[in-house]
Amino acid sequence: MSRRRRRRSGRPCDDSQRGPGAQIRSSDPPQRGTVVCHAAGDRWTVELRLDEAPGDPTRLHTILLSRPYATEDSARRAGEQMVHDWQAGKTTIRDLMLAELAARYRKLRETHGRMHPPTVPTTRSAWETALTMWVERGWITPDDAQHLREHVTHTLDPGSGRMQLCRLSTTDSESNLTE
Repeated sequence: MSRRRRRRSGRPCDDSQRGPGAQIRSSDPPQRGTVVCHAAGDRWTVELRLDEAPGDPTRLHTILLSRPYATEDSARRAGEQMVHDWQAGKTTIRDLMLAELAARYRKLRETHGRMHPPTVPTTRSAWETALTMWVERGWITPDDAQHLREHVTHTLDPGSGRMQLCRLSTTDSESNLTE
């Protein structure tokens, strides 16, 4: 019987080192989520307010779901499902924020055909450039830009202190142990 020995490069992540939205452990405070529905013409939009650590205002996040809903009831059910999935560990705040950023980009691209950058930005500096340009052109408000900047900082900036980078274990293919 042969086994592969694993060599670690860097230290592995434990639950205390995971980024925002990591699955909670039983000793963590409960996560809370609130669904707020907004009328937008004849449609409804959903705002999620996700509180990772009740009482800590730095861990309260607002996420806008990009899809409009036909009824308030369908909007509320969709929001409640997202909150449930987050609380169950099926999705993370980071994933929801990245989805909101990409959806905002897609919506602007549909409205304003020639966009800069031509694809969804993937770095903090690219997002900063894009957000500044969109505000200057009047495509988004400064408040919207600030909301999106907070998402960019939370999701893409490892120096923000909210996300710690860890190396994954790698398999050492050269050394197989035989028993």
